[in-house]
Amino acid sequence: KDWKNENPLNGVLTLRSGMKWSDGSPITADDVQFSIQRMKDPATKSIWGPAYTYIQSTQVLDDTTIRITTNRPVAELPRDFGRMVMMPKVAFERLGLQGFLKAPVTSGPFLFKSMVPGSSLTLVKNPKYHLGPVKLDKLIFREVPNASTRVADVLSGQADIAMAVSPSDIKQVDSSSNAKIISTESIERIKLEFMMKTDTRLQNEKVREAIIRSIDPKAINDSLFQGTGGLPTGWMNSLTDGYCPVPVPPYDHAVAKELLKEAGYPNGFPIDMNGQTPSYPLSDQVEPAIADMMSKAGFVVNQIVNESAKDADIYNSGKMKGIRIWGIANTSGGADQMLRNSDINRSSREMVDPTLQSLIEQQQSEFNTDKRRAIVCEINKRVVDANLEMSVLSVPNIAAVSNSVSGFSPSPYLLRRYNTVVKH
Repeated sequence: KDWKNENPLNGVLTLRSGMKWSDGSPITADDVQFSIQRMKDPATKSIWGPAYTYIQSTQVLDDTTIRITTNRPVAELPRDFGRMVMMPKVAFERLGLQGFLKAPVTSGPFLFKSMVPGSSLTLVKNPKYHLGPVKLDKLIFREVPNASTRVADVLSGQADIAMAVSPSDIKQVDSSSNAKIISTESIERIKLEFMMKTDTRLQNEKVREAIIRSIDPKAINDSLFQGTGGLPTGWMNSLTDGYCPVPVPPYDHAVAKELLKEAGYPNGFPIDMNGQTPSYPLSDQVEPAIADMMSKAGFVVNQIVNESAKDADIYNSGKMKGIRIWGIANTSGGADQMLRNSDINRSSREMVDPTLQSLIEQQQSEFNTDKRRAIVCEINKRVVDANLEMSVLSVPNIAAVSNSVSGFSPSPYLLRRYNTVVKH
């Protein structure tokens, strides 16, 4: 309901009254505190724990009010909390972890019914949802890795919505009388990171620039995304708060080879390229294309693709070497959420640039919006000028939607809301 900053290190969060968990119990400040403490507990091994290292303590003031104390000023904290998942303290402690996973108590527009791991998730309407019951009685998510198969399922009536549609399938959907294409810009980018801590060769800026200049974003966009992706205009894209366009090093194999020679590697060198699945649309085609481009500049690329959880484990352990390519996005457009992955105080295991780190900390603690955006612009420029990371492309957000469905609109921030969807 409300957020107030008492001072730069203390904020008071007030919950809406009358909200309930699906078991009928009230949602309280105790649940907020429990959720934060559980997420930060190292034993939980939450992937979100590193994102909230700045939370020092919490204090429940009453049933709907909680004070959150940070160890440094965090201007974007209210927006950051917009994506934090809350859990019911009493129900979780009563059921235990395994019992809760089998029958989770939730608070959203839909309730958990069943799941087949790696295959499907079935949800049903939540009659106690605080904004009123949704129009759908049931919502089934199916995991279908192949984009063309997802489209075929929509066209045949086996599915109502297919996300992450390949641009090559747009024409097929548009020519059908059964479905339509809905597309938006996307904040999601294909990000290339340099594992500078574990691979000291990548601490040489000329080596990093050689890799960047060996990759042709336009060719990838034209051949794989049919021109629907967004070419890099800096490290961030226009959907991030504080974005400003910055010229990026242009693709040039000859320059890449010369840079490698100047760095002491006239014959190139072997390098790991770490990818994850699922990650972003067409990753199984984008990454081999990048490996081929890099090989022409002299690199011998060892392409590694791990399931996303394993990829995260290797990265978080500090054992990943070479380069890492993955899809990065956030659900609000806040720059600080995106910068978390380059912040050594939170998620980064590879960044070794003190100037960038200082700028990240400055923007995080700047409560004046205009000043914070100016610092974010500096960050964008620093990443590009020092070749610290590469934004390969902005990924298009394309969905195929059955004509029997209305009220669905994919968000540029990859939020998928189904509480307004109607099946005719």
